[in-house]
Amino acid sequence: MFIQISGITKIYPGGEEGFKALDNLFLSIEKGDFVAIIGPSGSGKSTLMNIIGCLDSPNSGSYLLDREEMTKKDSNTLAKIRNKKIGFVFQGLNLLGRASALENVSLLLCYARIPRSQRRKKAKEMLERVGLGTKIDRLPTRLSGGEQQRVAIARALINNPSLICADEPTGNLDTHTSYEIMEIFKGLNENGITIILVTHELDIAKYARRIITLRDGRIVDEKRCG
Repeated sequence: MFIQISGITKIYPGGEEGFKALDNLFLSIEKGDFVAIIGPSGSGKSTLMNIIGCLDSPNSGSYLLDREEMTKKDSNTLAKIRNKKIGFVFQGLNLLGRASALENVSLLLCYARIPRSQRRKKAKEMLERVGLGTKIDRLPTRLSGGEQQRVAIARALINNPSLICADEPTGNLDTHTSYEIMEIFKGLNENGITIILVTHELDIAKYARRIITLRDGRIVDEKRCG
């Protein structure tokens, strides 16, 4: 999973000239890297992640994913790339309240028309991977905040992605649980998955190998950890 961003600019409508979320940004991320993106609100963190995750497109510039240009692809093609290569973990979780942990994790496989028995087996494996093997039949309301986030991570892993994009995944968690979740991400990265993490918290960012600071849509600082 090689990422090369060159001169990306993203402008959202509003006012006379719009809001420039990203301003001629350049960034390279190698396969197997673990990158944390930090910065104040409105700095462009989530916009950058959405473009990397093929959820949004820039107004100008180039985005190469595995040396393939993403900016000229249509929405259907981008959706196929997301389903094949990218897993997402968000602060809001987006879990189905009336579905079990197993059903939440296996949902993406339904769209691929994979038989039910295979879906359940794969989902159970992913839940075991994040330490929830004994709670596969529980509804989200019967799980703690940290356990719900583990379900979200298991769901992100279901298609064996080479890249995981995590937007404020510890934002609603206490400190101890946040560190537990970050240990999961660290383990996934050690197993070869590229991780891109957006966070406001420096102690969380320090789990990454690189910390990139954005301000006003530009990279203003970059440092390596460890």
